[in-house]
Parts: sequence; structure tokens; C-alpha cells
Amino acid sequence: MLFNFWKSPALHLAIFVLIAWAIPKAIFSSVPALSGTVKAAEGRPLEGVAVSARATDKTYTTTVFTDQLGEYSFPPLAEGPYAVWAQAVGFEVARAAQSVSAGKSAVHDFTLPVLRDFSKQVNGDEIAASLPEDTPANRRMKEVFLNTCTGCHPVNFALQNKFDPRGWRAIINFMLKTDMFGVVADPNRAAPVMKHYEDELVEYLSEVSGPLSPPLNYKLVPRPTGEAAQAVVTEFDLPPGNRPDELVAHNGTIWSEGTPSAHESHAAHDLTVDQRGIIWFADQINPERTIGRLDPVTGRVTGYKLAGKDGVSVGTHGISVDANGNVWFTNTEEGSLSEFDPKTEHFKRFPRPELMSPVSRTIVEVDSKGGIWAVTYDGTVRLDPRTGKYTEYKSPTPGGNTYGIAVDAKDNAWWAQMGSDRLGIADLESGKASEFLFQSRDDVEITEQDREAKKSLIATATSGFPDQKGPRRLGADKNGDTIWVAEFYADRLARININTKQIKEYTLPHPYTRPYTAAVDKNHMVWVALMNTDRLAKFDPFTEKFTEYLLPTRGTEIRHLVIDNSTTPPTIWVSYFRTNKIARIQLPPISKAVALTGGKWFEKTGLSRFQ
Repeated sequence: MLFNFWKSPALHLAIFVLIAWAIPKAIFSSVPALSGTVKAAEGRPLEGVAVSARATDKTYTTTVFTDQLGEYSFPPLAEGPYAVWAQAVGFEVARAAQSVSAGKSAVHDFTLPVLRDFSKQVNGDEIAASLPEDTPANRRMKEVFLNTCTGCHPVNFALQNKFDPRGWRAIINFMLKTDMFGVVADPNRAAPVMKHYEDELVEYLSEVSGPLSPPLNYKLVPRPTGEAAQAVVTEFDLPPGNRPDELVAHNGTIWSEGTPSAHESHAAHDLTVDQRGIIWFADQINPERTIGRLDPVTGRVTGYKLAGKDGVSVGTHGISVDANGNVWFTNTEEGSLSEFDPKTEHFKRFPRPELMSPVSRTIVEVDSKGGIWAVTYDGTVRLDPRTGKYTEYKSPTPGGNTYGIAVDAKDNAWWAQMGSDRLGIADLESGKASEFLFQSRDDVEITEQDREAKKSLIATATSGFPDQKGPRRLGADKNGDTIWVAEFYADRLARININTKQIKEYTLPHPYTRPYTAAVDKNHMVWVALMNTDRLAKFDPFTEKFTEYLLPTRGTEIRHLVIDNSTTPPTIWVSYFRTNKIARIQLPPISKAVALTGGKWFEKTGLSRFQ
């Protein structure tokens, strides 16, 4: 009887809730460092307003959100003078200077005047949702535009200026000849889908974003409420690697200034967190920094350079940390993997065999046996760090722009072929590769010409046709039997059973958000990076509901996220690729209401969402 008692679900839940309530949560202290209210000019309280505070001598900003009464409160802040501001779409930003003292709670109330022209504040998905859908042609061309352009740019940047047909053609021709960083592209790897639709894109963009185009009737997403308004977001500014004492001025902090260009400020593409809570990020652009180190306590950023043949740092994209704290990243110049030892601060190259397909830019995964996985242009490889040996797995169907990769609970690797709507699967035990094919979308307009072009171009496509789903980056539940896939073009999250290959798809709360990355935390929650909006999504697989968290910067263009499961609740880290920041999202401890919900689910299924 005693044995059964200790194994009872009710007791497990009770213990978990008691522990959760007992853990001290300094960031959610009952004595706020700074608090107040935010109201509109006519006096009504405003919920979901972002209120930010930045010490004058720091390189990071803390943001909280107002509740239903328009009230906000900050966690403990260091003593000293602060710049404080409040902003919401449709209102002018309100600013203040405030001093914070130890043991005291400062108070400041804001009033936000209405902003008549708030077009620069609007998010990418909101602009996309506002584009005309009155005819089949407009619905089809909206998908063509989004699939060919938002792989590199959020809509609020791409459409922030208006051009006539000559101007739009010049822009598209530039895009065809260069990659997203302004570098001349390999003519053999040009964008065939964009080239195919070039004339139609020029005509469409001239109509919806031309000098004589009528203003859009914006379809705005409601401001955060409930759980979504309880997050504390800390944003750390990253200096350019070759100018470590400078920070980019136009970085999306003030929404009414518009979405910034990436060519001044992009840096962190992927990131990872080590066992000490230190953040490491990949910098594929800067000539003097290959990877960077962020200390979340001080905000200090340190860059490390692995020089290439010309003395410029090698480019990188994917990054991860192994069980020993060593940092692994893709070496895009050499098409291989490299390692950085934080203790010695030394790099180590792992050259690839001459006949092996080059490792591409994309992410790195570490399996439970210490193997390092990365995507190649033809499939995936696994590196044994002890021997330096690579094992290559070829995609059963070649091409399709290989991209994201995840290692499941059985140490098998899954990789995405985004352009051809399929996943490759490497079976570690048998050494064989198989594939999973997605069904085409049936909710979009498509012509016979689209179908014929898709047949001829899909093998070399780097962007999608209107009916494609675009699996981009994957996340594995290491304690479960599921792979989660971000369907970039379809605005869906896919759940695939690793044993049966059964799939279930979930539509995101708002269209055109463009899910880029999926990752799973220790509680089986799925976190999704949304590239075309400044929000982050969480999906609860037990209730099958999404929660979206607003990020307090315009133009975040998040492409990657990582979860620190050492905290309770888990801490989420995201990299802002366009605006040179790394953000930490912290949530309050589990509430009684959530605990009871978890208990009901626990009793119903016999499993625990709180493992």
C-alpha cells in the first residue's frame, strides 16, 4: 500500500506544486523595483503595453507588460538612473527618466497619446494579413510574394517603402543576383522560383505597394493578455565583432522608427546555452568574430575568431554545446565542423573527407552518445569527435534545399528538405536513410502553370510554390516519441510520431507569422520562433493550445531559439538576427490553476506533463 501511495499521480502532482511554490523566484518578487500604470489619453487603462527600463550604464533592457488594470511592475533592478518608456501599436511612445534605489519601489505612471500614422509600428504578419484577398489572383500572388520574399525578410521591412514597376523590378533583379547578406550569389544557386514569378511579382508589388496604392486597412493582432502578459523579457545588445565598443543605434527599440535594415546590425543567427548558463552565438557575417559569448549576469560580449584562408573569420551558422561544455559550430568556409574549448579558448578543425558533401550553414545537434550531427547539401553527417570520422547519410530524394536537423529520443537524425516538402531520416543503428513526405496544401490558390513549374524547379528550389508547406527547422522531444516541425510556408506546426510516422498538424493562431524553428522543453511544451512577426509562440500538446509572447523590438526576425531547462519554469533564449540582440524570456512559477489543469490531464492519461 505504501509503495502504491508514493507512486500515485495525485501525490506526484502535489509534490511538484509544493516544490514549484517553494522555489524562490527573485525576478517575480512581491516588492517591485518600479511600478505604475499606463493609460490612454482619455483615461482608460491599457492592457498589454510594453514598458521597458534600461540603466544608463548597461547594455541590456528589461521589459514587462501591463495587466488588465493597466498596471505594470518590474522585478528587482540594480540601483541607479534608468531610461523608461512605454509603447503600444497606435500610440506614441512615452518616455521618462527614473532612479531606482535599493529597498524602495519607484512609481511612474504613463499616458499614451494616440498616433495617427502608426504604419511603421505594424508587424509583418499584420501587414500580410491586410494585403488584398478579394480575388483568386490576389490570394495566389500573396502566397507567391510571401514564399519568395519572407524567407529572408519580414514583410514590415520588405514593404516599408513604395516603388513603381521599374523600382520593384530593380529590387527583384538585385535579389536574384545576391544572397540575403548582399553578397553576390553563385549563379548556379540563384532563386529559380523568384525568377519564374518575376514579372508577376513586379505587377503585384506595384499594385499593393506602389506610389498610388491605397493605404492598407491594418488587421492588428490584440495586445498581450493573461499568461502572455506575464513574461519578463531581457534584451542584450550585441556589438559588432570588429567594433566591440559600439552599439547599433537603429535597432528596433522604438517601434515608430520602423524596422531596421539587417545590413548594419545582423550578427547572431543561432545560439546555445552551456551548463553554466553562458550563451554562445554564431556570427556568420563579421570578419573578426566567428562565435560570441554572452554573460547574462553582466551583459558582456566576448568574440572569438577562427581565421580562414584570407585572414577573415570563417562564417558559421549553426552552434551547439556538448556534454563537456565544448562549443560546436558549422565552418561554412571549409564545409565541415569545428570545435571551441572555452577552457583553453582554442579552436579545433575537423576536416571533411574530400568526397563528402560539404556541411552547409545550418544547425548542429549533439546526440546522447556524443556524436555531432549537421546538415550537408545532400543530406546529413554524423561526426565522432573521438576519431574525427564522419558518417554520411544521403537524402533518398536529392535536392530540395536541406536545412534544419533534430536528433530524436532514439538518436536518429531528422533533417528538412524545405524546397521539396520532405524530411530525411537517418537510422543510427542500421546506417540507412529513409524519408517522410508532406502532403501539399489544399487551402491556397494554384494554377496549372504553377504545378508545371513546380515539377521542373522543385529539385533546385530555395523558396516555395504556393501549395508547399516548407518544413524548415525541427525540434525533438528527447523524453518522448515526437518530432515537431515548423511548416514555414503553411503557418503550421507538425507533430510526427517517430515510431509510426503518423502526423498531426496545428494551424498557428495568426496567419503569415512564418514559423522558423521548433524546440521542446522539459515539460514537453513546444516553443516556436516566428520570423515574420515579433512574437514567440508556445504550444501545449496536452491542451493543443498556443500562447504567443510579444517581443519588445521591431524587426527581431528570429530564426532560432534555445531552452535552458535548468530553471523552473524553463528559460527561453532567442536571437534577433536583424537587430543584433539576444533576448531572455522568463515566466512566473506555475500557478495553482495550471497545476490543477495538469493534474486533470495526469489523471486522465496516466502520464505527467510535469516530468
